[in-house]
Amino acid sequence: MRKITVFLMFVVLLVSAPAFSGSEKTKKVVPLGKYDFYHYFTYDELTNYLQDMHKAYPHLTELNSLCKSQMGRDVWMFVINNPETGEPAEKPGFFLNQIHSSEVIASMSCNYTIWHLLANYGKDAEITEIVDGVVWYIVPRLDVDGAEAYLTGKPAGEDPNPVDSDGDFLFDEDPPEDIDGDGYIVQMRQKDPKGEMKISEKDPRNMVRKAKDETDGIYYKIYSEGIDNDSDGKINEDSFSMRFLSNRNYPGNWRPQIVQRGGGKYPMEESVTRAEVDFIANHPNIAIYVQHHCCGRVILRPPTTAPDKDFKYKGDLELYKVASARSLEHSGWDLATSVYDWNYPPDTPNKKSTQIYRDKEGKLKNVPEGMDPDSRFSEPSFEFGVGSEDGGCDSGYFAWGSSIETTYNLFGIFSLGDEHWNAPDYDKDGRVTTEERFKWNDEEMDGKLFVDWHPYEHPTLGPVEIGGWLRRKTSPPEGELIQKECEMGNNFLIYLAGLVPKIEVGETEVTDKKGGIYQLDIAVKNTGFLPTATEQARALKIGEPVLLEVMPDENLEIIYGDEKIKLGQIDGYSESSKTTYILRVKDPAKKAVLKVHVSSQKAGRTTKDIVISE
Repeated sequence: MRKITVFLMFVVLLVSAPAFSGSEKTKKVVPLGKYDFYHYFTYDELTNYLQDMHKAYPHLTELNSLCKSQMGRDVWMFVINNPETGEPAEKPGFFLNQIHSSEVIASMSCNYTIWHLLANYGKDAEITEIVDGVVWYIVPRLDVDGAEAYLTGKPAGEDPNPVDSDGDFLFDEDPPEDIDGDGYIVQMRQKDPKGEMKISEKDPRNMVRKAKDETDGIYYKIYSEGIDNDSDGKINEDSFSMRFLSNRNYPGNWRPQIVQRGGGKYPMEESVTRAEVDFIANHPNIAIYVQHHCCGRVILRPPTTAPDKDFKYKGDLELYKVASARSLEHSGWDLATSVYDWNYPPDTPNKKSTQIYRDKEGKLKNVPEGMDPDSRFSEPSFEFGVGSEDGGCDSGYFAWGSSIETTYNLFGIFSLGDEHWNAPDYDKDGRVTTEERFKWNDEEMDGKLFVDWHPYEHPTLGPVEIGGWLRRKTSPPEGELIQKECEMGNNFLIYLAGLVPKIEVGETEVTDKKGGIYQLDIAVKNTGFLPTATEQARALKIGEPVLLEVMPDENLEIIYGDEKIKLGQIDGYSESSKTTYILRVKDPAKKAVLKVHVSSQKAGRTTKDIVISE
């Protein structure tokens, strides 16, 4: 086994796995000849990567510090924009980030997208158009302190919020350790007649809970690897923090800690969360918001605290359903759902009528009308609660104070979350067994993610065995599979970027009324899928209306019509009503031109010269 340092605070029995075989080869990406997406970046490598990418593409990028973390690290924001096609504020914005400390695959996916956009600019027509027409605000890692502790197995610095977990008036003094020196921090098991665990009959590597009435057997106690540093008779009960941001401290539908774990004392108590929300509030050009997570290979959308039947703006809901279904097509992932409906009730299949999912044959079910070529409507499949809109659930999963609820509810931004990676559900029954995880580890990962149990003489416990999974569910494997997962996530991001609203001068008609008088009719069109403002934004009255401005040259006079007209908002793939002008050409022997300028906060700006008279 190759050496990596992995810090695990808790007893670990879960690991994620891919839906594809490790034998499927893909070309290894090596940005700038010295980086790759086959491992996870520590903070220093992340910083070097972003700085070097900026140096390599200075004409297309900016590297800024969004804010300082609690431990003083820069939270980096990488901006991609072509200034030759306009300033950032003049273009639709795409805000992409990753938050949770241990979900490092999601951070690598952000880094992959940065490379993909820059390396393919000028080579790939679609990417070139996206970089020219969209400004990207990318924060590859929000919880830089927590991720650093997770990746290194060491404190990320002086903990600003130390906890005395065992009540001995000492803080962070008893963390897990790699006591056998093999480069891994995993688990310890020790025989104990009073133990609650036993070796599985299906696989001797797996520890399972004994039945309550079992008395005649060999039983074990399970510990995380380490020693009793503070001599209180407990092992690894008081460790340092590996998580500083919660994704429940955002102001959208916020609830306090007593109601929502991670809510904190008040909204945006977390300074990094506050800096992110402040940035979004000050950049009304942001049209799309995506926050990367792990795990499940899921596209997530609002609502996060209510069922779809209570979603107020049905037009926005339909946009979400179409974009989510198409995102599944582009990513190859298996489920698109609201946060509220996801995985609720626990351990039930995600096959509700409100969810788009992939069946055992790989076909997407419950897709919006028109997306299934075989029928007018996709037939929903229920494994419980037949026919009810919420799949028979009396309630759902509440995610108070989440990022996508905040950015949609408070700012009207088209907002999605996602969950990279998935467990190896080989039989597609909606459940992942431990046996399936072992099959994946043994056959596809060459046994790299499980340390076989081996004897060790513990300094205080005596004879123990050390072994177990290297990774928690929220941190997937190493090597080629990291890049493959990044590719899948990137595929649907590129698709989403193509949905931004785009303003153009539409149909124009010049009519000669004789005697040097002309009538001009102008329409403005939105060639993007998304409207220039969502229904939520319109209800909040937070989006500036599309503005039409006309500027006559010196040979032209406006007789009828205002030089500036507010057109309101324009739906996706739609055109405004025509605006009429009456114009007089002063000297018929000279050319007369009217310059037309159209602008929108989220749909960009465009200018067109209309020749009135030759």
